[in-house]
Amino acid sequence: MLDIGEMSPRKTLLLITTIVIIVSAAGLLFDRLLIREGASRLDLMIVSNTLTGCVAGIVLLQVVRRERERRALIRERLQVVSEMNHHIRNALQVISFVASKEQDQKTVEMVRSSVDRIQWALKEVLPGGHEIQRETWPSSQSTGVH
Repeated sequence: MLDIGEMSPRKTLLLITTIVIIVSAAGLLFDRLLIREGASRLDLMIVSNTLTGCVAGIVLLQVVRRERERRALIRERLQVVSEMNHHIRNALQVISFVASKEQDQKTVEMVRSSVDRIQWALKEVLPGGHEIQRETWPSSQSTGVH
């Protein structure tokens, strides 16, 4: 559904103004056409208000439809990002495990530092914060590089 609370105040005002202009213009147009055709006052009010309500409904339907499409697109993108996050974290676990078997402490520290930075980026930038297990490291000391 359309959530105007998520929109900026400027976009909200623009949307409301646009809808008011469209619906008002349609109402005036219908009034003019019905007066020109010689409709009685009651007929004029009934038909004009009904047609104006239809225009308002159509405009609202289009706004809601576009919002749903936008949200569906965002959901799809978030799903892709979440899947990428999962695959990257799985690869990091393998790298961490292999690095823990390395005898060269400098290499182990470089890999640990790189994995920590990637972990940080995944946690801070991407959704679906899965943590790789720290026990894959040969020691529990931190490199201090992020």
